[in-house]
Amino acid sequence: MTDLPESPAPRSTSEIASFHAHIYYDPAATRPEAERLRTWIDERFSVTLGRWHDAKVGPHDQAMFQVAFAAEVFPALVPWLMLNHGRLSILVHPNTTNPRRDHLADPFWIGPPLAVHGEKLPEEAPIEEAPLPNTRLAAETAAERSAFRFSVLRMTVQDRP
Repeated sequence: MTDLPESPAPRSTSEIASFHAHIYYDPAATRPEAERLRTWIDERFSVTLGRWHDAKVGPHDQAMFQVAFAAEVFPALVPWLMLNHGRLSILVHPNTTNPRRDHLADPFWIGPPLAVHGEKLPEEAPIEEAPLPNTRLAAETAAERSAFRFSVLRMTVQDRP
């Protein structure tokens, strides 16, 4: 698959700063399905939804949008994507300091695999932490936390003599 050397020792999962899921679609045939999946993700997960790319971008040979997420979201999001991807292909990869390896040697596919042009990716790059989530669920959760903090603060103030 790649001409990357074998590791002499097991790698640690601490190398993984975050994950991406690239959700591929055909603008003419499956964009509505991709829009529906994106809406469902927005309603259910605290992730960062990237822009729509209706044309090839970077190493990706087909239209897609990216979902960036923290490692703690993986156990809920990825199995859900396995069950709900429909006709869409999804590339899930870790984010380490080697984007080429992340996309070519260490990912997995949900649905049929597609071409990824690894020559367009660097072998070394700064680590990419999960960005702040921008989904509806993330906003609702933040609002709930804020309301809870305010109610705790109000109770604390009321309890003072």
